Amino acid sequence: MTPCKLSVHNLRLKYPGGERKIFDGLSLDIKAKEKVLILGQSGSGKSTLLNVLSGVVPELIELPMKYDRLAIDASPAIIFQDPDSQFCMPKVYEELAFILENQQVAGAAMDSRIEQALQTVGLNVDKHQPINQLSGGMKQKLAIAGTLLQGADTLFLDEPTAMLDAQSTAALWQQIITLWEDQTVVIVEHKVEHIWQHVDRILLMDQNGAIIEDSTPDDISARCTSLLDDFGVWHPGAWSHAPEPYDYSSGAALFEFDGAVKRRRNTLYTASLDIASGEWITITGKNGAGKTTLLESIMQLIPYDGAMYYLGNRLKKLRTAAQYFYLVYQNPELQFIKNRVYDELYVNFYHQNQQTAHDETAAMLELLGLFHLKDHHPYELSMGQKRRLSVATALSTPAAIILLDEPTFGLDSSSTFELIKLFQQRIKSGQTIVMVTHDRQLIERYASRQLVVSDGQLKEAGGSDV
Repeated sequence: MTPCKLSVHNLRLKYPGGERKIFDGLSLDIKAKEKVLILGQSGSGKSTLLNVLSGVVPELIELPMKYDRLAIDASPAIIFQDPDSQFCMPKVYEELAFILENQQVAGAAMDSRIEQALQTVGLNVDKHQPINQLSGGMKQKLAIAGTLLQGADTLFLDEPTAMLDAQSTAALWQQIITLWEDQTVVIVEHKVEHIWQHVDRILLMDQNGAIIEDSTPDDISARCTSLLDDFGVWHPGAWSHAPEPYDYSSGAALFEFDGAVKRRRNTLYTASLDIASGEWITITGKNGAGKTTLLESIMQLIPYDGAMYYLGNRLKKLRTAAQYFYLVYQNPELQFIKNRVYDELYVNFYHQNQQTAHDETAAMLELLGLFHLKDHHPYELSMGQKRRLSVATALSTPAAIILLDEPTFGLDSSSTFELIKLFQQRIKSGQTIVMVTHDRQLIERYASRQLVVSDGQLKEAGGSDV
């Protein structure tokens, strides 16, 4: 009989100030070398359970918890949802060398191992590149490279490919699956198409933090499709329940740009971009191509070559751009300015109509499944809940053009579909959505225009580019 590698019995855990327990009597045993995928709605406790099993809670994050028994691996490898949270050093080489130094690897042997790890994850950057200059997807690749260098017996993966393009996602999962044979692996993931048939067990958690299904992928597929849909869990047939697309009718021309997108002094690509009212524009391309940089340029946050115009008036300052555009970053925490979830939305609705502000705030929170968290601090939310709140802040403004950077990463299917409905409503009312995304289904189903950064330019996407 294969011994248990990870075990927790009768786990009780509650966030300080929370109204309910995240876990109340949860028990779980995971055998050595077993591959386990944890599914559930955003906020169901998946990442918190992973943090308990990996020792992050309570060693690094102090939370009041009790249990009858807890057995963990003292030296696991972990990839977090937010890769920035796990970097210790300022530069790529230093980050990876730090991992090897802790293993007492000789300096002469480090270079080849670091080069191999970077090559394995497809991260083609200078070893001395500052990490804060990498894109979100490139940071995620770096985090995976660091994990490969650790050579740990137990691997915890929390949305490891959430910010990667489709090609990188498929390649990295193939690489991880090739290397994980002798490891115990626990995965929290929404993009399950690449791993569904490669795990031994699937755990399904309800919104109360209870494990309600524990079985093989084939059995879960055969018995639990309706339950997966109800819980918003991504599975191979989830998109059959998505909102119906419709034909868009664009209106007046709003924005023009003819120039080049730059990062510091280096030109990334040339761009000729026109945006009209009532459009849904998607922008895709490889990680690090400069998609986020384009959105920041439109907001006048960073320099670019050429000229940008809104309704014929040249844009030069952030203060002017902010009157017409609203930008939602990949990292939702960069958006938050208030200490309560409710206030994040209320402040925008209040400035539009004081009489209706409360009702509109409550309706938006209810629609996105956040009303029960209205009194929480935004930083207390799960990553998926933070993402919903950050997008909701944009949708609560009168901005003519909403710029969204990976707005659906980390979201369950129910939340994604509700956001799609909101986007469609706003587009019907004349607002425009410009969205950087790697979600192929979203691009192909809903975009009125599909753009791609490729071969040194921003251009209309062909079928092979999407």
